Amino acid sequence: MKFQSGHPAKAGIGKKMIKKVVIAAAGQGTRMLHLTNHKSKHLIEVKKRPFLAYLLDNLFLAGYRDLILVAGYKEELIEEFLKKYKPPLKNLRENQYKIKMVSQYEILGPKEKIYGTACPLMCVENVIKKNHFIYLCGDNLYSIKDLKAMNLGGKYNYVAIIYRKSPEKYGVIIEEDGFLKKIIEKPKEFIGNWVNSGLYEFGPEIFEKVKKISKSVRGEYEVTDAISLLAKEKKVKILRIKDFCLDFGNPADIIKVSRFLKSFEKFKKLFWKHKDYEIISVKTRDAVEKTVEYLGRGQVIICPTDTVYGLLADATNEKTVEKVFKIKQRNRKKAIPVFVKDIEMAKKLAIMDKDMEEFLQEIWPGKITVVLKRKNNCGLPKILFGRKGIIGLRIPNHKLVQEILKKINKPLTGTSANISGRASSTKIKEILEQFQDKEQKPDLFLDAGNLPEGFPSTVIDFSTQKPKILRRRR
Repeated sequence: MKFQSGHPAKAGIGKKMIKKVVIAAAGQGTRMLHLTNHKSKHLIEVKKRPFLAYLLDNLFLAGYRDLILVAGYKEELIEEFLKKYKPPLKNLRENQYKIKMVSQYEILGPKEKIYGTACPLMCVENVIKKNHFIYLCGDNLYSIKDLKAMNLGGKYNYVAIIYRKSPEKYGVIIEEDGFLKKIIEKPKEFIGNWVNSGLYEFGPEIFEKVKKISKSVRGEYEVTDAISLLAKEKKVKILRIKDFCLDFGNPADIIKVSRFLKSFEKFKKLFWKHKDYEIISVKTRDAVEKTVEYLGRGQVIICPTDTVYGLLADATNEKTVEKVFKIKQRNRKKAIPVFVKDIEMAKKLAIMDKDMEEFLQEIWPGKITVVLKRKNNCGLPKILFGRKGIIGLRIPNHKLVQEILKKINKPLTGTSANISGRASSTKIKEILEQFQDKEQKPDLFLDAGNLPEGFPSTVIDFSTQKPKILRRRR
């Protein structure tokens, strides 16, 4: 083991301040290609400083004073860097902080013998002892605010999660009442957008769980396997990242981090204000294909229609329909209307006679939603109908929506893109502002600019003997 000079801080932030942070920095970073032939990715320079320096800066600025860095590949360069590194606090004396380097290769052997995200934890139990501590990946950059927020203590462990537009690349989180239920690595089917950020707070019980795990299918010892054991005992809570988590894993990330650091406020304003959406123009050549891809994964789309911007989702997918209700914060007793591609699709969902079929041929496509008695075997989830035996159907008179319906060949939700109780809108800015700070939000925004002034469709109820207009367009 090798040590950096200094001693533990005598002062902390409050009585329950967690002082110790374990930083996993043993890997090479092969996705950085030739850039890691002679040093680990943590030492690749961004704006003339090693990436690791920015992470250490933020940890010190967040109030942590006892850092344990687990190194491996080219660890002598890590040690050399630590000797030169100075915290970004002018009044912080050397006897008020400590940085310790632990050699994973000395304790466990090289990566050819043992490898994985749980390995750094195997190296620090004697250093941590009975303390709670922060554990994080040395190739991620977190904000000072989010690092401070992890300083929780208490009887639980915590996993920091972040919203990702492409969750299939990460470990996706399944939660229940604020507790972690499961982490599913790189799922092939859409489960959700909240993923593991690689930032944790652990109690000493994590070490016992690490001893119980075996190699994963990838041949590695995964920290998420140990976390899953704790989750089964309901000992892991989740905490949402509020600011950012920047990955530093491939050459393109060097440019991204450089731009971010060059002008944080400007970068945040331009690129992070709506970071939870992917926004593409309806004029993009593959707009329909991309939309169908999102819908096929069970995701929710903001899309222009012939009336206002709407929320489109696969109406046959119960989990997706539930997500629409959560996004809109809609009362479960209220139904959600459905878009269909043609009358043949409508006939599979609702009961109609020949006269009704002829009537629909006259008014569709158009801005009239027709409420009919639904078929019991229509294949749609009951939550869609508001616990009633009826269904609202419409064929919108909008070329893009019709192309999407034909391509996916499934009924789609056809509700307006707004929070329940607030006005529907034709203006992009108003819609973005409604969903911006919400935990549940749409995944893709099809940008058609501000639409012509419009109002939701007229709704006519034909499910009773006497037809009734439930809503009239203004």
